[in-house]
Amino acid sequence: MAEKTQSRNHRNSIINNQLLYLKEEKGKPSLKMVYYVVYRAPRETKGRSLIPRRLRALDCKQLGKSFWEIGEKESKANKVLKALQKNYPILLKRERQIRKPHFVKEEDAYDVGSLVIVAYRMQKKVKREKIRKFLKRAPCLRLCRSVYAFYQQHSRFDKENKLVDAQRFQGFIQEMHGEVEVVPRVVIVNLDSVGTLLEEIKERVENEVSDIIKGYKELYYKILNEEFDKQLARSTMTKLNGRFRRVRRVASFYEKWLKMDFSKSLIRPYRAVQKVSSLLSSE
Repeated sequence: MAEKTQSRNHRNSIINNQLLYLKEEKGKPSLKMVYYVVYRAPRETKGRSLIPRRLRALDCKQLGKSFWEIGEKESKANKVLKALQKNYPILLKRERQIRKPHFVKEEDAYDVGSLVIVAYRMQKKVKREKIRKFLKRAPCLRLCRSVYAFYQQHSRFDKENKLVDAQRFQGFIQEMHGEVEVVPRVVIVNLDSVGTLLEEIKERVENEVSDIIKGYKELYYKILNEEFDKQLARSTMTKLNGRFRRVRRVASFYEKWLKMDFSKSLIRPYRAVQKVSSLLSSE
């Protein structure tokens, strides 16, 4: 009985947080224009402990391991950027207006528009592979470890609601009893940092495509060498096809949101698909 009550309370907590999130989306007059920063933590232990001390000395508030609230003053934000200049800092600012993604000619950089930041903390026993697998359905920017940025107007490019947005990811983390910090209506200030984020997206998509192709090739040779029976071969083919559809959906979202072109990458698996399909139909 106690377990059922605890589970019900947990679900209610998730629903309440989501309702608060939706209210936040509508905007409030009291919404503060606050600066935030994320950075890539150095690998050496000494550097990792030094940065938080510097940020606390600048009176910043820690929201996640490498995610901090700076405050409302631009001068303070500039001091933080200087302190983190060797750690790939990304300066963020909360704004009242929703900003659409667009190319900024003066800076020769792409403005990704308004974002929803989701930062989380999980217990050590939670398998991170489960989170990584869930995020494969999420078109987002990985700002640093455990901090992701989702497009504020996700539904514009995902009308069928088949992908993971900020709210769905928040609910997933909460269901796993993780702590979540959500900050909507945020834009990236230092646009020179966007190029690296886009390159990382490109690498993730291309790695997933390559892994899918590898799966089709392995399946082809296992069928050819009669290592798989027909039922297992078709089941494996169905799973690979599902992964391919998923990466196409995610890539399509990026193409609309960030104007990235994945056409050359997405055409690569078709030859492997045709070879397996032909082999299965000939049996």
